[in-house]
Formats: sequence, structure tokens, C-alpha cells
Amino acid sequence: MYLCLILPVVLCLPASAARKVPIAFDRYHGYTGTVDYLTAVHRAYPDITELTVIGKSFQQRPIYVLVITNRKTGATLDREITLVHERRLEVPEPPVMPLHTGKGGHMLTGATHGNEQTGTEVCLYFIDRLLSAYGEDAEITAMVDTKVFYVCPANNPDGLYNTVDLGAPQRTNSMYQTDTATVPQRRDLNGDRLMSQIRYPSPEGRYVKDPVDPRLMVAWREGETYPDPQRYSVESEAQADRGIDINRNFPEAWWNLTTTMPGGTGEYPTSAPEVHALCEFIITHPNIIMVNEYHTQGGHVYRPMGSTGDGGMEGRDIAVYDLIMGRKYMELMGVEMPEAWKNPKAIPQYRDEQRNSTNPFAARRGYVLPYEWRVPYNEAEGRSAYYGLFLDWLYKQCGIYSLVTELWNPAHDIPALAGLKDTELQRAVLTYLDEKSMNYYLDWKLAKHPKHGDVEVGGWVGHIGRNNAFPGETLERICERQWQFDLYRTRLMPQMTVNSVNVKKQSTGGTTVLEITAEVENTGALPTGLSHTERMAFNRGDVVWLTGEHNRLIFLAGNPCEKIGNLYGQMQIPGFEMRGGHRKTLRWTVAVEGREKISIVASSLKGGTVVKEVNY
Repeated sequence: MYLCLILPVVLCLPASAARKVPIAFDRYHGYTGTVDYLTAVHRAYPDITELTVIGKSFQQRPIYVLVITNRKTGATLDREITLVHERRLEVPEPPVMPLHTGKGGHMLTGATHGNEQTGTEVCLYFIDRLLSAYGEDAEITAMVDTKVFYVCPANNPDGLYNTVDLGAPQRTNSMYQTDTATVPQRRDLNGDRLMSQIRYPSPEGRYVKDPVDPRLMVAWREGETYPDPQRYSVESEAQADRGIDINRNFPEAWWNLTTTMPGGTGEYPTSAPEVHALCEFIITHPNIIMVNEYHTQGGHVYRPMGSTGDGGMEGRDIAVYDLIMGRKYMELMGVEMPEAWKNPKAIPQYRDEQRNSTNPFAARRGYVLPYEWRVPYNEAEGRSAYYGLFLDWLYKQCGIYSLVTELWNPAHDIPALAGLKDTELQRAVLTYLDEKSMNYYLDWKLAKHPKHGDVEVGGWVGHIGRNNAFPGETLERICERQWQFDLYRTRLMPQMTVNSVNVKKQSTGGTTVLEITAEVENTGALPTGLSHTERMAFNRGDVVWLTGEHNRLIFLAGNPCEKIGNLYGQMQIPGFEMRGGHRKTLRWTVAVEGREKISIVASSLKGGTVVKEVNY
């Protein structure tokens, strides 16, 4: 099923496409390897990449974004519209906007949680596939020419560095590190040069040995009986730094209004330098319309909203998320989707069937969200445990189709483990590793610990952990699936176009009167703005300028800048009437003396800026 879904797209990328920067996914690259790869890629593709540092981590490691686009194509308003009133103060004029900010943007990020490095690898895979196909595959070449990709493989450089490069698993950043150590304390207790785990008897321990496979530590549950009742504490062999979960430090719903207390992390929103850098980058790049934040464990996608559920969203946006993006993701996963998604025209009927549901969100939608496509909000109980999420901030305050993809689920991504759960799944994972000779889970061996005395060292190797895909075939399969999904999301992006320009000309002496008619169109699939953004104060909407090279146009009818709202796209969004809304016709009558280069500049924040010269 899986191969049938992806094969048609894979075949369009010729096998002869040369990788200028070879990369393999049989290991995790960590922070250092990622930076080396990004640097090499930028050096190999200088015409279509730009490597920029958007900030630094708490420990002063650079946060890199690789910008991928044709650097010679594109337009921005400030390059086309001449300032009528220049600044008179001793303040420099603002720098010209980069060309890529005049193109619709798609951003991918990884390792928000440092011990979820699978997301970093997916970012690197996406970079490799995109760049290797440029100039070889017509569709991808056109995407790179007309759109821009922003790839940030390591949102949390300190956590990624400590997890992979040093072997000390670290989910957080390093803001609360100890005064005595600026790097994790490495305790290779048994000299195997691997940072794994330690276990030792403890009355308060939360684990017991699995009676079937004693290597495996399973959760102790009060009231249950075990053949070996000894309880154990399990810790990492290497002590990582302490910090905050940066995915709870964003400005949206950071406060838990039900308790009037902070629900997010940190002293205040964006107090983490990593979060501050991401927010600043996204705010200064309003062209971004798609973001996928890669996490690891679960094998599903989160869409907004974590703090409010669907109550904080517009119906049209929910339809785009679920009935378009969600449907595609379920197809790629090869799993069953809700009946309402297969037949959106029958959603009113499905709503009737759900009217007595204890889940009011499902009743309004007409369907229960499947495991593979969900919201962080607890719909059944009507409450949230998630505040200050990147996901929510991107949608609610930035008008972006944001997603969080939890990439890895061994019960789905390893065919031999299909359908297994809980302890049975954990046992099967260890058996699979044994069969594949993957030394990611070590036998326990006696050792001395400076604090706990006699301990056993073994279990999960720190830089892998049970929440990351196993390098090699499994990791590549996940990377390929995600490449297909985000390639599909790129296909959905809006694209502003000037279709046609007609001119009627009358000349009297040295004055020329022009009647200009132009049609602009969104040739992309989705509207040029989310439904949610149409009422937001910052939403400029789409604009069309008629401009002269020397500002010598006299407008007899029409305005230099015409506001046209947001244009619908070519795709029919289930449940929403959008016919004809993807085009707009504009008319001007202008007088000009002598010759003047006249241009039509159509600009959409999310759909790009395009320029067409008026011939007369």
C-alpha cells in the first residue's frame, strides 16, 4: 500500500540526479554534522541557497536557517514602488527586502526537543531531495524558482548537541544548567564509550524488570504483582543540562486563563533565546504560509489548536486542515480515514449522526479525528494541558497553516511490529534490534556509580533512545513519507499571477491617456490567506499597484494602489462556495506626459509579488 502511494512521485525524480553533497541516513548527524552539511550544501548550491544565522542558543550555538530558492527570481514591493517622501532625519533608509520575501514561504523545523533528532534528519532529507532534483525535475525546479523554503534543522542546538554529539539525552534547552558545568557531565561508568542508562534498586523506583525479557524495564503499577517485585530507578548514564521546554514558551495562550497562572514555560513568552529567534524570524518573514514542526514519538500529526481546540479556529481553515491535508496524510500512512473525509458532501448527514456525541467538537465537524490526525486539545474532557505552543502561535497570530508531525511509531513504521502495543511492542522492538544486530539497547552490566554505589549500566543508548527512529531503512522510510507530504503541501500554496493587460490609448499633443485593464489571479490551490487572518489587524490583504518609473502618472480613474482582499484558490474547499473568487479585474485611466515605463505590481503577503510591464 505504502509503495503504491509514493511510487508515481518518486519515479518523476530521475535516478541520474547527482547529489553534489552526498548524505546517508544510516546515522544521526547531531548538531555538528548538521552544521557541516548545511555549510557544504550552501557552498555547492550558491545560486539557490542562502545560509543565515537567526540567533543563538543559551550556550551561544548558532541557530541556522537554510533558505532555498532561486536567488535571481522574484520581486518585492519596495523594489518596485518608489518612495514619494524619503526620510529627512539622520536615519538610514531601510534595507531592500530580500527577493525571497516576495515569494510564498514554506518552513520546516526540527529538534525543538533536543532528544527528538529524527526531525533534524527529515529536514536534511528534504534539503537533499529538493536540491538534487533542481534542474532535473520540472515541477521541483518551478517550485524553487517561484517559492522559498526555510529549513531550520535544529531549533534547539544545545539539546541536539548534548543528545547526539555528547550522548546525553536532553529534551529542553540549557537555561537552568548548573553553575559548575557548562556541558553535560559524562559518566562512562563501564568504559564502553557509550552513554546509555543506569538502573539501581530503590523503594521509590518507578520500574520493575519485565518478567518475559528482564532487559526491559516496565512501569511499576500499584496493586499489580510481579515475579520479581524489586523496584528500580532508571536514569541516564550522562547527566544532561537542565532548561525549559521551548515548545511551551511561545506568546499564544502562554497564560492558563482558567487559573490566571502561567501555563507555559519560562519567565515570560519568548524568554528562551531560541524561541525569541524563531519568533523574530517568522514575524519578519510574513510570506510564510506553511510550517511543519517535526517532533518524534507517536506517528501522528497535530494541527491547531492546543489551547482551545476548534473553538479558536475558522471553519474554512478546519476544512483545509482535515479534508485536504489530513486526507493526504492518511493516504500516505496507508490507514483508514473517517467516512466523512471520503464523502465531504455528506458531512451534514454525519453531523446529524454525531449530534448526541459527548464530544461537542466532533458533533460540529461531523467526525471524530483519527489517531493519526488530531489536536493537542483534549476534546473529550474539554480542557487543555498545552500552553504557549509554537503550533498555536503560528496559526493564531501569524496566519500560517502550522502542523506538528510526530514522526516515529515502531508499530507502524516497522512492518513486523504492526498492531502491537505497550509492553508487547517494547519486547518486539528489542527482538527486532537483536535480529538486525543494531546495538541500540545494551545488556545490563555491573558498574560503580559515585552517588548510587552498585548499579547496572545498559538499556537505551542515549543518542538513540526509544523515541527516535532507528537509522537506516526505517529512518529513510519515514523521511521519504514526510518528503511526499510536505511536497504536497507546497503544491497547495497560493501563487499570485498577472494574467492579461489590455490598453486603450488616446494621445493629445504631448499627453497620452491610457485606459488600462488587468486581470490578476491566484493560480495556486489554496486562498492567498487563511480564513482566520481576514479579520486580523495586520492582514494587508492582496494589493495591485499601477506604478510609473518616475511617478509621473496622473490618475483620472482608479487608485495607484487597489486593495482586493484575499483571492481564493483553484481548489474547491469542501463545504465552502469559492467560485470565481480566484480572479480580479482592475481598471485605471491615467494620463502621462512623454514616455514612462508603467508596471502592474500584484502583491500578496503569502502568494508572492509579481510584476508585469504595460506595453502601450
